[in-house]
Formats: sequence, C-alpha cells, structure tokens
Amino acid sequence: MNIVIAGAGQVGYHIAKQLSEEKKNVVLIEKNSEKATFASENLDCMVINGEATNIDTLTEAECSKADMFIAVTNSDEINIIACLIASSKFNIPKKIARLRSVEYLKPFYFSKNIGIDFIINPEIEAAKSVINAVNFGASSDVIIFEDIDVQMRGIYIDKESVLLDKTIIEIKKDINEEFIISGIKRVNGELIIPNGFTKVEYGDYIYIVAKRKILESILEKLGKAKIRVKNIAIFGGSRIGIMIAKGLKDKKRNIKIIEKNYKKCKEISKECEHSMVIQGDASDANIFEEENIGNFDVVISVTDSEETNLLSALYAKNMGTKRSIALIDKPNYMAMASKLNIDAVISPKLSAVSSILKFIRKGNIVGLYSIFGGDAEALELSISSAQNIANKAIRDIHLPQNSLIVAVNRNNENIIPNGNFVLKENDRMVIFAKKEDIPLVEKMI
Repeated sequence: MNIVIAGAGQVGYHIAKQLSEEKKNVVLIEKNSEKATFASENLDCMVINGEATNIDTLTEAECSKADMFIAVTNSDEINIIACLIASSKFNIPKKIARLRSVEYLKPFYFSKNIGIDFIINPEIEAAKSVINAVNFGASSDVIIFEDIDVQMRGIYIDKESVLLDKTIIEIKKDINEEFIISGIKRVNGELIIPNGFTKVEYGDYIYIVAKRKILESILEKLGKAKIRVKNIAIFGGSRIGIMIAKGLKDKKRNIKIIEKNYKKCKEISKECEHSMVIQGDASDANIFEEENIGNFDVVISVTDSEETNLLSALYAKNMGTKRSIALIDKPNYMAMASKLNIDAVISPKLSAVSSILKFIRKGNIVGLYSIFGGDAEALELSISSAQNIANKAIRDIHLPQNSLIVAVNRNNENIIPNGNFVLKENDRMVIFAKKEDIPLVEKMI
C-alpha cells in the first residue's frame, strides 16, 4: 500500500512510524525544515520538505501512485485543500483529514464533494475517552469494545500490589476468575505478551481483559474499586474541557470548570449552564484549597499545558481526590503519569491515531485501539467463512508469536477463550498484538 501523509506533527509522525514499520510505502510531507529533518533522521520513509498544497510537492511525493492520502497538518484549511487536490488532480482513492474546528464537522463538510472520505477530530476522540473513563469509575485506563461486553483496563504495579512478583499462573489461581493479562510494559520500555510463567514485576503496567462485572470484581480485589462519581472538577476550559463537561452532564452530578482566562470563563458559563465556572489557575496551589479539590471524586486536567495537567492531577490525588485523569501526549510524561498515582492518562494524539488506523485497516475490523504508546494494538473483528481461522481451535491457528486472542462474542455471549476454544463464522473477537506482528495478523484475518 502506498500512503502519502501531509504533516509531521505528533499525529503525522506517529502514523508514518507505525505504517513504515509495517512495511507500507510511506511518503511524509512537512513544510517546517526542522521537523522534516527530524522525521527524515528517525523514520524509515521518504520525507519531503514542502507545502502539502503545492502540486509540485505532491507530484514529487508520487501522489499519482498513492492508495491513500492523510492530511494531518496543524491547519484545518490546508488539510481540506490538500485533500481536494489529492482527489481532483491525483485521483487518490481514499483521503483522510484531521479537522479541529467544530464548524467543519457539520453535515455539509462530510460530503465527498470536498474530497474527504474520513474526518478525524482529536479533541472529540479524547473527550470520548475521558467520558468513558469517568463513567466506569475512573479506576484505570479503560478500553470499551464496540460489539463485545468485555473491557480492557490498564493497571500500574506498585510496591503494594498483590500481583507483585507472581506469575500469571499464580495470579489466575489466586483471583479465580475468567480473565487474561494481555500485555505487560516493563520499566525499561519492553513490551511482553505474557505466558503462564511470566512474572509480574515492580513498575510494570499491565492490561487485564475480562467481562465488565468480573473486571470490576478483580479491580476491587486489587484496591482499584469503582467509585460513584458525583463531584467532578475540570481544570481547563478548552474545547476538550467543554465537551467533557457536556458529556458528563447529569442531574446527580456537580461539575466545576476551573479556567484561568476570565473572558473564556464568561463564554464557558453561557455554553455550560449546568456547570459552575470558576476563574483560577491549575498551577496555583491556593485554588485547590479555596475550591476544596481534595473532596472531589474526580479531577480532570485538560489545560493547554501537559506539565500543568500532570502536576495538577498528582497534586489533587495528594490532597485526597479519589481519582485523577490527565490529558497528556508526550510519551515520557505518559510513562511518568502511570507511576505517579494518576489513575488514567488520555492522549488526543493516540486517540486520533487509533481512529485513522481503524479506517486504514477496515475490512472485517470493527474496532482498533492503540495501546502502550502505539507499541501494540487491540483489534476487534468479525470472522467470516472465507477466513482460514473459522472452525479451528485457537491453539491450531498458529497466531504470530506476539499476539493473543483475548475475547470472543458468540450469539451475544461473551467468552474469555483458552487454547481449546473453536472459533466459528460470525464470531466477534479481540486480538491483542505487538505492532511488528500487525501485518501478519492482517494477512491471517
């Protein structure tokens, strides 16, 4: 597959990295010379320093041979124009655009007459992730699958964890429930798809897959019990903050939005009448005292500063807040957050990447979730009779070494399968795989 990507920001760079590592032919266009140089030195793909709306640049990128064009620059207008040119001049079959402005998400703009097949808005995707996390008690990172009533939760292993220094076999024996530990991220960055003899170590970040009710029982045993969320504080009156406040609106909930810009506070109070809006700075310790932040059930930090989000979420937990969620994109900050008692970390970049990869993969895939900073994916898909995995036991499928079938839905029954489980046509299943094995999984399905 030949793919041209316009924009080497965080989203474009990450997609180019992911797809080039899957041996797809990727060309990356970036007008900023420093970003272009960095991408060229760190990615295994062709990088062109130029404008995404320049026909000569697009010609140099061999758009005439491209199967897909992905416009993810920092400008909505450039992304729209680039897709228009890709469609009209080069007749590229599939065009994806990242559009941040809500205005461009109105029905008119979804028309393929403007040359866009799929629109992604990182803020909306991130807001959905936060809302899901809060609605499920904000006890950990949570992945909710579309057609399977099974969840995947991320948990940090600290010195007090009951799982510390136990093998997977020992853990399953102790907990005595149907679940799978699908992946483990070590402190050194190593990603492991565990077997029964893998030992859980201090500093590990693990993902557990189970039916929702069983998972809540497991989390309770691990000291991560679901809480009833009534009082919510949101630091940051950005578009994400406003979308979260609207999405969490409930007569039984008290929502407080804290924003440092007075003019923005006035605007937010008109748009979010159900919420209390306070002028205050998330980096000012006094606001935590004045607003009794320690008494809140959940604090959500979504300011424009990732450093402020990290520190305010941590400070809120230290003051007594039951749960904290931080909006963070930088990989090193994301790794730090899970080790600092912050309950969930949401990344707009990874939320956008997951949506774009899902569109690229398509076929039988109905859901795709990027995990561990893109080092692994959870693929939710349906099984057809044409696939060579139908009517076979999982142990006989010969999955790639670093992949695992973690859940199956058959006739609305949710199953955590073992090696003897036989897959059938029309089953829905979730496969957890390291990124280097994604091309092999794609071939298999």
